[in-house]
Amino acid sequence: MAKLQLDMEMECDFRLLGIGSHVGSHRLAWELNRIFGWDLKFDRVITSYNKNNDTKHIVLTFIDREEGLDVALILNRVPGGVLASGASSLDYLLKLGIDFLDNHDVISEIRRSNLVTMVTKIDPERSGALGELYDLDIIKIDNKENE
Repeated sequence: MAKLQLDMEMECDFRLLGIGSHVGSHRLAWELNRIFGWDLKFDRVITSYNKNNDTKHIVLTFIDREEGLDVALILNRVPGGVLASGASSLDYLLKLGIDFLDNHDVISEIRRSNLVTMVTKIDPERSGALGELYDLDIIKIDNKENE
């Protein structure tokens, strides 16, 4: 019997930057808020399921529906491991909408900060964390607000 192979290509609707920094996530978020006028705030903790142990990673987000801007700052490196194995030397991941990154000189702006040691583009599909990055698009619904 002949077998059919389904070949689907998923296209990312976001860009990913890797950031090296010596400061905590709250301090880096404050700096990015200052630079870009964002309001990054704690959103959730995501879990990365690895072979040896599971690691938890802080996520700070900012969404501006009028501008169509969706930003997430994710703590990549924690003492137990990394979220994105393809970016294991980078402390943070910055998930941005395609339009914002293409229309702004984000990398140069971030590099000017004294709190940042490195900024680079990362291919989301080769990051090793594509599933977790897509999961960030799932909006948490507070049951108390909907009652």
